[in-house]
Amino acid sequence: MSEKYVDKPLYLLIADWVMAQNRWVTAKEIAGEFNIDPCKAINTVSYILADVGEIECETKTIPNQLEGRGCQCQRLLRIRSIDQQLYARLRATAEEKDVFRSTAPKAATVPPGELDREQKWQWMMSKTKRAALN
Repeated sequence: MSEKYVDKPLYLLIADWVMAQNRWVTAKEIAGEFNIDPCKAINTVSYILADVGEIECETKTIPNQLEGRGCQCQRLLRIRSIDQQLYARLRATAEEKDVFRSTAPKAATVPPGELDREQKWQWMMSKTKRAALN
């Protein structure tokens, strides 16, 4: 399968796992399986539902038996399918990053000795800006 060759982001790992379960899954189960905070699991499920059109899923809501919580419901998730176009898009993005990494010149870690004090300061500032963008 093509998905074996893709370095998968967390949301896709979770989607694959939920689909393999072939049943309704809670964010608490996802948090336990992936050793992440329940809040991160809830946010990842929300991201899958709202922003990833290539993942076909359904949800249902059941009341919580816990008292004193703000939200008295629990969302269950079941994933029916994941479009192969998602894997193709991720693979293309990974290939673009690899090409960029191999062609991008390596920045020196220390300023060249022939620079004066002001030029060295400008060199350090530009390096800091580049690091912040990456």
